[in-house]
Amino acid sequence: MRNVKGKVKFVGVIIIGIILVAAILYQSTKPLNAELLEIQPQSIASTFVEEGKIVPADKSPVYSLISGEIVKLNVEEGKQVSKNDLLAVVDSTELEFQLKQMEAELTSLKGEEADRYRKPLESSIKSQELLVEKAKLDLAAIEEDFKRIENLYQEGAVSAKEYEDAQNMLETAKLNLRQQEEALALLYESSEPTSGSEQFYAGRVEALRSQMELIKYRIEKCRITAPAEGIVANLAVTKGDVVNPGLKLLDIFTGDEYLVEVFILAESAASVTEGMKVKLIQDRKGEDVSFEGVVEKIAPAAVDMISALGLEESRVKVTIKPEFPENFRVFAGIELDVEFTTDKREDVLAVPKNALFPYEKGKALWKVEGGKAKIQPVETGFENDSHVVITKGLAPGDLIILNPQLDCLKEGKKINNIK
Repeated sequence: MRNVKGKVKFVGVIIIGIILVAAILYQSTKPLNAELLEIQPQSIASTFVEEGKIVPADKSPVYSLISGEIVKLNVEEGKQVSKNDLLAVVDSTELEFQLKQMEAELTSLKGEEADRYRKPLESSIKSQELLVEKAKLDLAAIEEDFKRIENLYQEGAVSAKEYEDAQNMLETAKLNLRQQEEALALLYESSEPTSGSEQFYAGRVEALRSQMELIKYRIEKCRITAPAEGIVANLAVTKGDVVNPGLKLLDIFTGDEYLVEVFILAESAASVTEGMKVKLIQDRKGEDVSFEGVVEKIAPAAVDMISALGLEESRVKVTIKPEFPENFRVFAGIELDVEFTTDKREDVLAVPKNALFPYEKGKALWKVEGGKAKIQPVETGFENDSHVVITKGLAPGDLIILNPQLDCLKEGKKINNIK
């Protein structure tokens, strides 16, 4: 009985062994399922994508030319305005007090002229010295304002009329200082009324009136009006904010033409040229709308910007003229992707980078010949982020295995193509 059981157990072990050997043989001869790629000539390009924004081709920035608090703001984002509409008012209380003071000084001067003192009073000299000092301070402040406006004018941010007004204001301040100094000199030199007395008083009157005109000009500039008809955008202030000369308050979008502005990394700017075609892509609820554009302008200098990760980057502004498709509704401020193609190769044999693996002193990939896997050494050339050109080792129609890390993959292994 025991011999029978032993024989049965022995036979069972033999059967299990046969089954295992058969399974191993089957697995070793069973074709491996792999995703294959048939090599054919294609185009391969090097590209990079940046985020751009649709902006109007024509816009008029509005700046404050006066320091002070905004006490009235008549506009809001997206509001339609007409030329010369009142946009905002800067507090002019201090300037109005200065104007009243000048008016009082003018009245006092006329009374002094009527009395025609034979000798200048010490108080008159002191008063005139104070006027000279005030004229110097006014000139220094106006020169500082003029420098800001001149910079804005050179950048095209203010109109020629505003620049001309600023020049006139500067010349008026210089004239005022000369007149005050001449008036003080006359006070020092005069000991009794002579024919120069009339010139002295006339000069002081003219100086006061020039100062009054200057203050009136500043009061006028406290009322900020629209330079053109259009839509208010990029409103940067609210009522109660304190502004300084040269601060941009808002933009007025004018006209119906639009451009795309994009800031690209400075190191990428060298590969972008005017006239280059780009691809513009807008995501509309998961459905991309793409169309072409042409690089119209590249800024001459980079600017420092902060990335989404909080890093400081040097970027160059690129302006693109888009070729909007029909029925494309354009809104200023819409964001879209801008794809730049910096290099492109036509009719080349290219493979995905992840199909390659290191081999000996170079690179290779798995090629399928006669239904079996084979290591194929290759030489590579131009590449982009995802693909690389094969310059030697492949021919059109060759089949390669896309995943070189497949289990059981070895030379001579039968391969089944899966789609």
